[in-house]
Amino acid sequence: MSNDKNINASEDISIAGTIKMLLGFVWKLDKVYYPILALLSISNAANTVLNIFIPKILIDGFSKDWNLTTFISVILTIAAAKFLLLQLKAFAKRQDDIHRAMLQAKFPMEFAKKVMAIDYANLEDAKVLDLKERALFPLTNFGALLQMLSSAVGFFTSLFTLVSVAAILANFSLVFTIVIAVLTLVALILSARFMNVLKEVTETIIPINRRYGYYTQIATEPRFQKEYRIYGMHTLMMKKINSYTEEIAVWLNNIYTTQGNTETTQALLTGITRFLTYSYVALRVLSDQFGTRIGLGDFSIIIGATESFANSFRGVVMDVVTLGQTISYLKPFCQFMSIPDTLMESGAKEIEALETLSFNNVSFSYPNTDKIILDKISFEINKGDKISIVGLNNAGKSTIVKLICRLFEPDSGRILWNGIDIREYDYKAYIDEISCVFQDFQLFPFTIRENIDTEHAMLNAEEGDYENVWKVLDDVGIKKEVEALPRKLDTYLDKSLYEDATDMSGGQKQKLAIARTIYKKADLVILDEPTAALDPLAESEVYENFNELTQKKTSIFISHRMSSSIFCDKILLLQDGKIVAFDSHKNLMNGDNLYRELFEAQASNYRG
Repeated sequence: MSNDKNINASEDISIAGTIKMLLGFVWKLDKVYYPILALLSISNAANTVLNIFIPKILIDGFSKDWNLTTFISVILTIAAAKFLLLQLKAFAKRQDDIHRAMLQAKFPMEFAKKVMAIDYANLEDAKVLDLKERALFPLTNFGALLQMLSSAVGFFTSLFTLVSVAAILANFSLVFTIVIAVLTLVALILSARFMNVLKEVTETIIPINRRYGYYTQIATEPRFQKEYRIYGMHTLMMKKINSYTEEIAVWLNNIYTTQGNTETTQALLTGITRFLTYSYVALRVLSDQFGTRIGLGDFSIIIGATESFANSFRGVVMDVVTLGQTISYLKPFCQFMSIPDTLMESGAKEIEALETLSFNNVSFSYPNTDKIILDKISFEINKGDKISIVGLNNAGKSTIVKLICRLFEPDSGRILWNGIDIREYDYKAYIDEISCVFQDFQLFPFTIRENIDTEHAMLNAEEGDYENVWKVLDDVGIKKEVEALPRKLDTYLDKSLYEDATDMSGGQKQKLAIARTIYKKADLVILDEPTAALDPLAESEVYENFNELTQKKTSIFISHRMSSSIFCDKILLLQDGKIVAFDSHKNLMNGDNLYRELFEAQASNYRG
């Protein structure tokens, strides 16, 4: 795991680096796509070139007085060639659509894997979170990946066509080809200017659109609806949404105005190009004043080639511009994907059963802040100890948990497992020895069994460890509620996804989270505010069975309810980032300290 607390989320990646990464991702996720892209581009270009030659072949046939048999054989040959090309083109197009859709689905999956693989510290860094949003938005809201792949197909199709028709025109007249290229280039310069305006507007509008999308999303989410009604927040929400809508409308109006002016000028240039083309080629048919006279067949092929030249030239340039834009949109994605993975910096030592866990002069502050949360703290926990960590809000209680779980690294000092720095252990093996209910714990939209017995769920095992799952549910006092469900352990937990799912109360969910923690075969059990959502009776039941629940394992317990500390062997008292006491409940209650003050204040409230 990286020790660099301040990850430079804005570290730039060159265009070349971005292109290399994107090409690498496409190759990694779908190695068949590049051959499909080549096949589609070549078949498109070949079809265009064949269309140019068909009129010439037939006109020349009339000029040479082909007999009926020759005409029929030539027409059948052309039809067969055309049929084969169209079939090849259709096949390539179908495959392109399928594989593009697959890539569109796989890129966000790779992004999700990266989010789960990087240091957790990054996910509490505002810069990294902003980069995450900027990375995902072009994929999910702007369709940047599909646009990039479409532009790639268009670019290679236009390039292959351009090379072919340029050879035809250069053979006819090099000067004429240069004139057409210049006129086309002028039109493209105008298009490039518009595309540049579009790029600037898009870069401006992306953060606005992101906020607009966020507000419209939460406006419909059920979890916000009570507050909307009680506090009249819907009016303020609609005001914010409308303000972003109006701002987006102004930018879109600028885009369409510029686009309209550009298209008018381009249409004028296109008309001039066609007039010059038809005039010059017609003169070559009628006289030899401007060069060798040509026949009607050559007339048709030059007209067709000129149109294709202008279109393919425009296509090449416009697709390059579009590719450049989409690549720039996807640059934040590549930046985010460049953040190192946690597991890449794992140690190699094999971990042994816990005997001692100790903090040795550990100091810590969160990324991009100067506030010291933990200031050179030291303590040691022995095997089987039940430890309660107590302190005021923001004293650093949950921070200690995060450090033990390797979600963050200390700024200085060491955390030792059996006297060895935890960073020296194999990361996965170390995490396997820790089980935790976090303060903001999450259950997943899986079945109850899958949420608890994750090992069998990951193996897709039909025969799970049902007996022990039921036992741990009984231990935390939720077995009867689960047994009453129609599908029991196979009941899903999210009604928004599954019709036959169940929506549990906050207390029931917390019991499931405790059950998951106890079920995991770990040496160290950490419970961070595990009873916050439980009623007093359920809370008392958890406390009374605490030793049985933790199966005599080493346990760390954090709670604002001071009565929970009575069941623990020692209390670690935190104040202003330092340890001010580490002793038993009895001894601390005999002294003059913050713990006694907090305990008595809470006890008086209960008595009152």
